[in-house]
Amino acid sequence: MASVIMATTWVEFSFNESEGDLDPVISLDGHVKLSTRSSMDSLNLEQFDVGAKASFELEMTQLEPEKCEDCRNELEGKRIRGTVVITELIDERGRSGRIEAELNISHIEERDSDGFLLQEWFVFDWDAGATSLSQMIHVVHSSTPWSDEQVSSSFLIDTTSGSESRTGPNLIKEKIAKNQDLVRACLPDSFTCNGVSNWDIEMNVNRGNIGESLVVESPSSHLEISIPNNLEFSDSGFLGSWVNLSESDVPLTSNCLANPGEINSAGSWEIDESLPGIISPLSSILSSAGFPVLQIQLGLGVLTVLEGDSGTCSQYIADDSITQILVFED
Repeated sequence: MASVIMATTWVEFSFNESEGDLDPVISLDGHVKLSTRSSMDSLNLEQFDVGAKASFELEMTQLEPEKCEDCRNELEGKRIRGTVVITELIDERGRSGRIEAELNISHIEERDSDGFLLQEWFVFDWDAGATSLSQMIHVVHSSTPWSDEQVSSSFLIDTTSGSESRTGPNLIKEKIAKNQDLVRACLPDSFTCNGVSNWDIEMNVNRGNIGESLVVESPSSHLEISIPNNLEFSDSGFLGSWVNLSESDVPLTSNCLANPGEINSAGSWEIDESLPGIISPLSSILSSAGFPVLQIQLGLGVLTVLEGDSGTCSQYIADDSITQILVFED
């Protein structure tokens, strides 16, 4: 999943200092040791052994999205882009290699007057030749457990050595210069990261003058796609990997963030009611870097997945008909 690289981005610490006391983040540099199978697979590196190293140099831009038709409030956003070089790649025949990629992540959100999140959009582009991938996520929240100011304190606690995760994985943040912080962390389920002398993630967070905001178009509306009859049953996709499912009848239509092309397979599932209400992958790492913590709220509802020539789209609709999650992958 894209969250492995996302976990090393979006930095705007709040902790005990007000935002007015801090210069905005302008760049990040560091590395991620891809020490788990899931971290390798998330970047389309299934054919390589675990343990590659991703070094990155990224720059931050503030976004000024145009107002969207279905929004009641102004939108805010951020974009981070730059180069990621993956080295120490070893394939099944023992050959070594490297990949140089361009990373571009945009996040746009709508909040109410009290600062609570109403809806958010993630766009992740990983341009790496044969291993390229892109993903769009739109989440409509029926309720949110915290406001923007509460996110850091929800996952992190202050210590004498910096700030650490409440629940794991191991993570620590410390100030190393006036306008520079150091974040070190372990990926979930990493056997080689001990949180003392070995870290999977080491990232410098640099602050300064971020410059003018970039005006961008508002997120596009979803498309309603008609589903043909007598299709093969599809895989449950990204959202289905998090939950327990039972098959249900495929509906006549489903919503997509982009056109999936000719539909080859489709599936629909009811979500098991015994599941936890909120899934926040890598929440402590994301929060330590000030990156918006993606809150996937999954309860009773229906998941529909369409696999087409141009991509795969997933739609989750909760039984309250308010909470919705749309994902498009190609």
